[in-house]
Amino acid sequence: MADLIAITIGDIKGVGIKILIDAWINRKINNFILFTDHKIIKQYLNNKNIKIELNIIKKEKIYIDNKKLNIFSYNSNSKEDNTYKSLKFAYNFCKEKICIGIITLPVRKDLIKNKVNKNFIGHTEYFQKIDNKKYSNMILYNKQIIISPLTTHIEIKKISKFISNKKFIFNQILNLNNTLKKDFNISKPKLIISGLNPHAGENGKIGKEELTYILPTIKKLNKKGVLIDGPFSADSILIKNNLIKYNCFIFIYHDQALIPFKYISQFSGVNYTGNLSVIRTSPDHGTAYDLLKSKKFSNKSFMNCYKLVKKIYKNRMINDKS
Repeated sequence: MADLIAITIGDIKGVGIKILIDAWINRKINNFILFTDHKIIKQYLNNKNIKIELNIIKKEKIYIDNKKLNIFSYNSNSKEDNTYKSLKFAYNFCKEKICIGIITLPVRKDLIKNKVNKNFIGHTEYFQKIDNKKYSNMILYNKQIIISPLTTHIEIKKISKFISNKKFIFNQILNLNNTLKKDFNISKPKLIISGLNPHAGENGKIGKEELTYILPTIKKLNKKGVLIDGPFSADSILIKNNLIKYNCFIFIYHDQALIPFKYISQFSGVNYTGNLSVIRTSPDHGTAYDLLKSKKFSNKSFMNCYKLVKKIYKNRMINDKS
C-alpha cells in the first residue's frame, strides 16, 4: 500500500476543505484519507453541487480508490463535534501505522471550545496531550526559514511566569534541537533565541527575564552540546546574515514568531508539531472565511504540508536506521 496521509476535516465552513477537494480533483494529491462523518461531507458536496463519489474506508480492510474521495467515517453530533473527533481518529490511524502522518485542516478553536470541549486550546496542545508528551514544539516551516515560539497559546501576562521555569525552557529547546536533527535531517542545528523584553532587556534595564532565566539556560544548553546563541532583541534577529548563519529562530511567545513568519512565508508556510510520536502538519492560512467568495486563496500552504509529511517520514525512516 502506498504511503497514506491522514487529513482531518477542520472547519467545513472554512477554506481548508475547498483547497483539499480542488487539489484532489486536479490530481495534485492522492493516497490520503479524509476523516469526517460521511453525512456531513455529503451535505457539503451537495450544497456546493460537487459531484464526486466517496469510498468509505473500513479499518479492518483498507482499500484505497484514488478515483473516489477516500473517507473514514464515524458518527458526530454537530459540525464542531465532527471537527473534534476527526483529530483522534486520524491520530489513531498514525499510531497504528496505517497512515504516515496528519494534515490538520484549520479549525475555529473558539467554536470547539464553546460547543465541544471547554479545555480545547489548539492543535499543538491537543496532540501533545493525546500523545502523552510533557513538551512539544510549535515549528513554523518555510523553504526559506524555520521559526519556533517557546510558548504557544497563553496570555501575554502569564509568559514571564511561564519562562521562570528554567526546566521548561531547557527541555523545549533541547527537544527542538533533537527534532531538527531527526525530522529535518540537520546534523548540527544552529539556533538563535530572542529575548522577552524590548532590546532583550538592555542588560536588566527593561526587565530581568533575559538575565535571570534565558541566559543561564542557554549556557546550560551549550554545555550539553546545543549550538544556541542569544538572547538577542526580537526585532533584529531575522537579519540577512543570521538567515544564512542559523537553522532555526526561537522567539519567546506566539506573536513574536508568527508575525515575521507569516510576512516572510506569505501564507505558504507549514505549522509542524515537533517532539510527537506522529507527524502532524497544518496550513498556516486559518479558516479564512472572507476569502471563500473572493477566490483569492492559495493552495501553497496545504501543498507544502503534504510535501513536508512525506519528507519528515523519509527522514525518520533514515535516522531510525542509523
